[in-house]
Amino acid sequence: MSIPVTPHYIPPRAPVVLCHGLYGFDKLGPESLPLLQVQYWGGIEDALAKLGAKVIVTRVPSTGSIWERAQTLHSILTSIIEGDKINFIAHSMGGLDCRHLISHIPNKSYHVQSLTTISTPHRGSPVMDWFRDNVGVGMALVNATAAAAKDNQPAHSLLRDALQKHGLTDQQSSLLSWSLSDIAKLPKPILDPLLQKAIRLLDTAAYANLTTDYCKNHFNPNTPNHPHVAYYSYGANASFSPWSLLNLPSQWVKDKEGSNDGLVSVESAKWGRYIKTVEADHWDLNGQSKNQNQDIDGDILGPL
Repeated sequence: MSIPVTPHYIPPRAPVVLCHGLYGFDKLGPESLPLLQVQYWGGIEDALAKLGAKVIVTRVPSTGSIWERAQTLHSILTSIIEGDKINFIAHSMGGLDCRHLISHIPNKSYHVQSLTTISTPHRGSPVMDWFRDNVGVGMALVNATAAAAKDNQPAHSLLRDALQKHGLTDQQSSLLSWSLSDIAKLPKPILDPLLQKAIRLLDTAAYANLTTDYCKNHFNPNTPNHPHVAYYSYGANASFSPWSLLNLPSQWVKDKEGSNDGLVSVESAKWGRYIKTVEADHWDLNGQSKNQNQDIDGDILGPL
């Protein structure tokens, strides 16, 4: 992604913390061969640095729950920041992690000044609803993760209770700690009836955390904005060719919520002060697409 450096932007005095979305990372590849590394944020980190911002790129569990990801993010920041203000810029699910951290984690050694979210599904995504309803991912996790978010505690023990309510015995619930290879070794008469349940057991809380039901009815009511933090947001809209991987998901979202970037609708992306809708797909927004997008540029520093 090409991000023009515009001299008139005034860089924030506080560091900018970049927070990735679902399946995200900071960078992948060997440290000894930087040219072979893949950066989640593409050229955004360098572009912000050229604008004069101090940038911190974080990495949290890629498919963890909002609670787990927020706790990891907090641990990272606690280890490197003492008494300073910070500005969050978060892509996709990363925005929900930051909101949880701001609202639910007390006694922080740093002070969050602002949160700018980029195509974050604040009201969930119909795409995750479709996978829940048609594939089964997230079904057993919904109640457990909702209760965990409300009580600010891990969902593991609550998840086990929820699974047992779905008809699993203690022995079957122990599959939570099994790997795919462990399950593959089971005798076929046992494996077949457990196959559908195994899908749910190997599922992660992230999928349930991104459904419209969870975000609207559980996460948002229990995660109010902090009065001393400024909230800004961007959404995106894109058109897709019939052979695009995002074409079908974009239709699911369009039917339910209208304009979208292939995964998240413009309406779901709005939180706090809405800055604008950019013409880009969900993968353009963090610099991973080969398509060059000129709408995401240095103006993300404007509100900070």
